[in-house]
Amino acid sequence: MRSTSARHAQVAPGPATGTPEAAEGVAGPRRWRRAWLLLIVASVTAELVAGGLFGMHVVTRPVHVAADISRPRAGKSAGNALSVATNCCFYSGIASAPASPAASPRHHTAKKATARPSATPSSPTSPSGAASTGGDGSSWPTSVPGWQLTYSTDFPGNGLPSGWDAYNGEPGGDPDGNWDSSNVTVSGGALHLLATPSAQGGVAFYGNPQTYGMYLVRMKGDYEPDLDINNLAILWPAQQGVWPPEVDFYQDAGGTRQSFSASLHVAPDGNGDCCVIASPTQDSDGTAWHTYGVQWTPTSMTYTIDGQVWASVSSNSLSSPAQWPTIPMNLTLQSQNQASAQPGGTIDTMTVAWVAEYAMN
Repeated sequence: MRSTSARHAQVAPGPATGTPEAAEGVAGPRRWRRAWLLLIVASVTAELVAGGLFGMHVVTRPVHVAADISRPRAGKSAGNALSVATNCCFYSGIASAPASPAASPRHHTAKKATARPSATPSSPTSPSGAASTGGDGSSWPTSVPGWQLTYSTDFPGNGLPSGWDAYNGEPGGDPDGNWDSSNVTVSGGALHLLATPSAQGGVAFYGNPQTYGMYLVRMKGDYEPDLDINNLAILWPAQQGVWPPEVDFYQDAGGTRQSFSASLHVAPDGNGDCCVIASPTQDSDGTAWHTYGVQWTPTSMTYTIDGQVWASVSSNSLSSPAQWPTIPMNLTLQSQNQASAQPGGTIDTMTVAWVAEYAMN
């Protein structure tokens, strides 16, 4: 099989970022007003918790946020989640999601299109056309209502497809992590991100930057109960030196990989108190094959697993100074060590069967 794209772009160097500076907070209200506010907030919070109405939670462990001069990195979690309206965040727990459908082995691409988003999130269910099969024998949907396929690959041959690049160097602010391009391999119709006692693997695709789109990644991780090497699927700004925004539509905590989450980092301070929207943690066996996805539109960010929507964030929930992502983004995939423990040898931390990108139709 071979990877194809609806358009071919020159491979750019890895995205560069600066160090986001947190905005200074404003002075608080007078003491008597603060006391009343605390009582009101406590009361409302208790009612919301009792009713199960929270669609988001505050990040409680480091999440992948910023970058050094060339690559995304991990950073500190925010102390407070973004203040949101009541219709901000949808969450639906999934006990067991169906497997992604398979299709006959034929590759397909389509031209990029830009139009209004569909009224409701689309589910990438049974494809109406045929597609190539990846390392696990599954395939990406070729026809999804409201979306048009713009790029797909099942990682044929023994090297990265055109437009892809492997990471090198230490993630900024993460002394336990280190990337080495030799830890990225392609074989058996799949992309492999390896981890060794000294480094992990990461890649980015620079060949199809899009403003808005649907992204699907068919992947699995390995079982590492004594390690904290997390796997991530991310949308990262295509323009060098720009960050935020950032969309982490899949992030596990490593180890046994029995759960994952998503987080949206919005401008102007994607790691500050104003601008991190974290999804609820979703129970799922990350050591088995799953298709993780995100549908990014001008009005919503919808997260999917195996074609099922499990959480979403509304753009009208953002409060100033937060800003919805409206710039071209690239897909990045990476493993990153979050602790000092290292593997005893070489392990296959993340295996990716295929990826597919779509534009709004």
